[in-house]
Amino acid sequence: MASGVSSPAEALTQYLQSQDATQYCIAYSAGMDSHVLLHVAAELLNERPDVELRAVHIDHGLQADSEQWVRHAEFVCDGLGVPLVTRRVVVDTTRDGVEAGARRARYEAFADIMMPGEQLLLAQHADDQAETFLLQALRGSGPDGLACIPRKRTFADGFMARPLLNCTQHMLSDYAHGNGLRWMEDTSNTDLRFDRNFIRQDILPLLRTRWPAATQTLSRSAMRCAAASQTLQDVGLEDLELVRVPGENQLSIEALNKLPRERGYNAIRLWVRQAGLRMPRLQDLRELSRSLLHAGHETAGLVNVRDYEFRRHRDWLYLLPGQLSKEPFTHEWAAPFDDLLIEETGQLLSKAACEQQGLELPEKGCITVRSRVGGELIKLGEPAYHKAVKKVLQESAVPPWQRDSVPLLYVGDRLAAVWNIAVAVDFRAVTEIA
Repeated sequence: MASGVSSPAEALTQYLQSQDATQYCIAYSAGMDSHVLLHVAAELLNERPDVELRAVHIDHGLQADSEQWVRHAEFVCDGLGVPLVTRRVVVDTTRDGVEAGARRARYEAFADIMMPGEQLLLAQHADDQAETFLLQALRGSGPDGLACIPRKRTFADGFMARPLLNCTQHMLSDYAHGNGLRWMEDTSNTDLRFDRNFIRQDILPLLRTRWPAATQTLSRSAMRCAAASQTLQDVGLEDLELVRVPGENQLSIEALNKLPRERGYNAIRLWVRQAGLRMPRLQDLRELSRSLLHAGHETAGLVNVRDYEFRRHRDWLYLLPGQLSKEPFTHEWAAPFDDLLIEETGQLLSKAACEQQGLELPEKGCITVRSRVGGELIKLGEPAYHKAVKKVLQESAVPPWQRDSVPLLYVGDRLAAVWNIAVAVDFRAVTEIA
């Protein structure tokens, strides 16, 4: 616990004094913890004309009496003179459970209502931090995971902060009862099917019987892990610049393999984090090392990590969204050849791009643009010969998983070009000599 912090009021005062923000939004669930934060914030900020304070209540629709929670939130905020925004969300429970689905829906709603520069304040406290630390430790997390709940971080167009992380729940309970606050009780908090509830109801109370300061010491461990995580991130940033292909978002496998294994893993984790994706597990990184980093140069393997995948092409490591099956396409591109968007791939064909490739377009009529089906030949070279498009693509820098999306341009029944890769000899633009 931070020195001098002994109550929610002192904790929030200390936090606000360290900030220069003028807009604050309280994430108000209508439960006790967030009611304490809302009440303290109203006491401290309602009399400050230079600061805007509001609250947001997210209705997850998971409880039969959720409308009653909304009405209670409206009643409390009206009594405190704090404007309230309410949002109803739909929780997807099929992906990774109710808790994670509700959190994802809640954060998406928070991001949607945030104003530029605004600080969203959450009421998580030291007990929440201790619970999270234990959960992460039981999952085998490293320093990133054990850093647990950050005090403040960027979020949407502003910031997300937890000013009460140094307060125990006992302190919040004392404040709530001492100020006569009324709140809604979430009956799901006693459901021991949820891991966090099991730790909160059974494990932490047992730990406190032998180690009374368990909440504070576990929170302190989380803080130290956060410091270690920051150091690893600083090293990772340096390593990532060393292994990143200049001007690209791919990584050099040769450079990665020169790093010690754990530093290579750290650089890859940071690469994934920068892409806004979930961290790979240790088993994912081990599979990546075995199947891609130390595989043969021409491997066509991939490592699927839930929402995304790693792929290798030559000496480059790619980070890609989960690959969907490529839809075949056929489009007619007619003179005067205005820009053509291939919706199936998102590629844009233009007359200017044809000129850059040295492709001569017909003066009238149309070109057929379609995807590869196999067996295509293109006339190349001097003297001219027919070469399999499959071979042309293999020799190109196009990764294998993108080759079926490369547009083929036909004039009549003759293949005129493999887009951005090869132009048939009969369709090359003639360069005028001055």
